[in-house]
Amino acid sequence: MRKFFSIMVLICSAASFSGTAYAQSRHVILISIDGFRPAMYLDKNWPTPNLQILMKQGTYVDHNLSVFPAYTHPAHAAMITGSMPARSKITYNQPVNDRSGNWNWYYKQIKVPTIFEALKKAGMTTAAVMWPNTVDGDINWNVSEIWDKDHPSDRATVVRQHARPIGIYEELEQNATGKLDSTSQNDELFTLDENTGRMAAYIFKKYKPNLMALHFACVDGAEHEYGLNADSVRLAVAANDRAIGGILQAIQQSGLKDSTTILITGDHGFSDYHQVMRPNRLIKNVPATFIAAGGSCFLYRYSNTKSTDEASIIKAVTDSLNYLPKDIRSLFRIVDRKELDKMGADSSALLALTAVPGTVFSGSTGAAQTVNHGPGTLIQQLQYEGLIVPSTGGHHGYDPNIPEMWTGFIAAGAGIKKGGHIPEMRVVDISPLIAKLLNIDFKTPDSRFPQDIIIK
Repeated sequence: MRKFFSIMVLICSAASFSGTAYAQSRHVILISIDGFRPAMYLDKNWPTPNLQILMKQGTYVDHNLSVFPAYTHPAHAAMITGSMPARSKITYNQPVNDRSGNWNWYYKQIKVPTIFEALKKAGMTTAAVMWPNTVDGDINWNVSEIWDKDHPSDRATVVRQHARPIGIYEELEQNATGKLDSTSQNDELFTLDENTGRMAAYIFKKYKPNLMALHFACVDGAEHEYGLNADSVRLAVAANDRAIGGILQAIQQSGLKDSTTILITGDHGFSDYHQVMRPNRLIKNVPATFIAAGGSCFLYRYSNTKSTDEASIIKAVTDSLNYLPKDIRSLFRIVDRKELDKMGADSSALLALTAVPGTVFSGSTGAAQTVNHGPGTLIQQLQYEGLIVPSTGGHHGYDPNIPEMWTGFIAAGAGIKKGGHIPEMRVVDISPLIAKLLNIDFKTPDSRFPQDIIIK
């Protein structure tokens, strides 16, 4: 059971941030709120006073498009590379062929240049606090997100081991957070995000990196467990807004307000769901398997099959899917390889399924559930029994173009239009924006610079 505690929302410095002179940016703070949705700042009923003030002071978007699947690690890799998953090779949260429980934690797993590298070449400094995909990266101050796969709630023990430079974690404990362990740095507690904010504020005030990227995880966790609009989600959002207020105060205290830009983004939206579909139950005699990613799943041929077999595999699977009764077939659409290429999805997948909101996928091939219809009742094993299993919660991973998967974006501070508004951007467009703000060259083949955000 997730543990909660009272949240006092901090508005300490957002109002004064409006006095920022819109000069050339020398410092960018990129804040990712996992599971961030546009309603959390567009709807004043959400407990986000800092975000709503920043929205008015800067430029905001109606919606920000994720990648496919709309998942945490692929989206965060897209933010710092300007590349879609097919190019970055961060296609899911976990490596496709790794069933050991490891995630895409390490910087070396990203197969394209990052904005961190570009800034280093330009003689600038960088920092990352709990940012995905950056463990052991060449980043000046790096406290990256990682955990022991056997103790996934513990976000302190392994993080401490990989923090760089050596001693930075202990310095943060002494000056910003107090002693950290698996109790205080636990993904079931909002203190995880509060301490992330304190770490980031301290690093910015003391070391003044040109780019600092930080990631808040708790909103996503609450949405997964309780759905979109539960009180627990609102508490998590309020905790993040408070932490952002602390970072805004750090900008003021650093004396760098006039040359600092703050970018607040999400990685994906969310959908409530009420059932799980298990498509691998349909393809028992085909040398391929579906790998589930929440609201989507991707088909891969077995490694011992030939590429020449792909056409027959695709036909067999597609036929079995199209043969389903209309009420089941209407729960998803088939995404062929041509469309996957346009979406920048994993190039090794043969096809994908993307569900309608309310349904998610599982790779399970478990037996059908047995239902007791009463004493003496004959239980008949139906053809599709066990294909659809009731379940509840919140999830993502769907087609990023559907409204439920839209995430948010707000920019304010140096170089940003005041009172600006654009209808749409993409997470993959964030790194060219950072490059433009910091006046460096960074080639991003899958992205485009969002012109209407900065002052021309």
